[in-house]
Formats: sequence, C-alpha cells, structure tokens
Amino acid sequence: MTATILTVDDDIQMQEMLHLFLTNAGFHVLQAYNGEQCLAHLRSKQPDLILLDIQMPDMDGITLCRRIRSLFQLPILFLTGKLQIEDKLNSLQSGGDDYMTKPFDPLELIARVKSHLRWGMLLAETKEPGRKLVFPGLEIDMERLMVTANGKPVILLAKEMHLLLTLAQNQHRVYHPRQLYELIWIDPAGYSSDIIKVHINRLRKKIEVDPMTPKFIHTVRGFGYKFDSTEY
Repeated sequence: MTATILTVDDDIQMQEMLHLFLTNAGFHVLQAYNGEQCLAHLRSKQPDLILLDIQMPDMDGITLCRRIRSLFQLPILFLTGKLQIEDKLNSLQSGGDDYMTKPFDPLELIARVKSHLRWGMLLAETKEPGRKLVFPGLEIDMERLMVTANGKPVILLAKEMHLLLTLAQNQHRVYHPRQLYELIWIDPAGYSSDIIKVHINRLRKKIEVDPMTPKFIHTVRGFGYKFDSTEY
C-alpha cells in the first residue's frame, strides 16, 4: 500500500521539489501551504507522515506541531533552514520526531522518510500476545502496545514506545545515545545526541512521577541511559 506524505511549507518552489522527490520514490503526496490547510488535510485524509517547515506565516511550524500532537499521533519530520541548535531542540520538544536542515540531500530525505514509516510496521512486529512488562508503577502491555504509568494510561509516540521497550526489555543495561539512535532511528548518518536527550526527556515526563528524579529511566553520566526500576 502506498504511503501518503503531507508536506507543509509556504514556499511554492520547495513544495514542487518535495513533490518531485517523493512521487519519484513512490509516495502519494498531499500539500498544505499553511497551518489551517494542514489541519484540514489531517481531518479528512489521514496521511502517514508529515514533512513540516518551521518558518511559515500566520502559524509557525512549532506551534502547528503542538496542535497536531494534541489531536493526532503520526511521525513529524521538520525541515528547517535555521541552523541554531535552539531551533532544532524546539522542534523536537514540540513533538517532532526528527529534523533535517535545508538544503538537504534528496536521497537522505527519502531514507529518513522510509525510516520513520518503518516504525509502525516494526512496532506491530514487537507485539507479543499475553505478555506484559510489569514494574512498580509502570505496566507495558506487549500485545496491545499500551502503557500505564502510576495507574493512568499513557499515550506514547512510535519512537517513544520503541525507546521505552528497548530500555525496559534490557533492564540495567547502559546504552550510549548513539547505540539508541542506531537501534531506533536506523540512520547512523543523522545521529545527534540532542535527539536522544529530547526523546528521553519527553518519555520521562509521560511515565515518571517526578521527571527530575526519575524512577525508571536513569542517566549514567559519561555513558548514556539505562532502565532500572530497582534503583529508586
């Protein structure tokens, strides 16, 4: 089945270029030139992934991403002409899964898109009928891919879920950020420790009682991260 990509950018030339790259790679493409058009597409078309520009009039990409995340759960890849690390971090903290800086290599763009689309299929393959990972204050249903933290259901994005599963299924093992990136993003060339840091922080906010004093996902200074429900 052909995946549908929604491109959101007010630049007509960029839209034409994205349409060319994506259709040549076999994707169906929807286009939106502002935030309201994007939200209208999401309500009626349900694309599989969004390519989202940060700098747009009326509603910038960061604000739009927050609105999307309050309504829909699908991969969002930011395309940004800004080089400041603050803008990149803001794109992830708003709910984005990844970012690419313009100008970009078309082959790398397609590789990133395919990588993000794979996660829905990979998560489906991780389902294990009847199996649950149970820790004090946290339960992961491996069949339904549902998480309950402190007695309340938690909605996780695909990469957050895979990050949690990777750590929780290997309790006490310390992972370097690069290891986590290569396992979950499957894209060594795009590695950034900031991407892992932001996703860890987002995950902590969803499953920890106090994200500043985590009970489950711990930072091992100088090395990386580990899941340890016995350390608290």
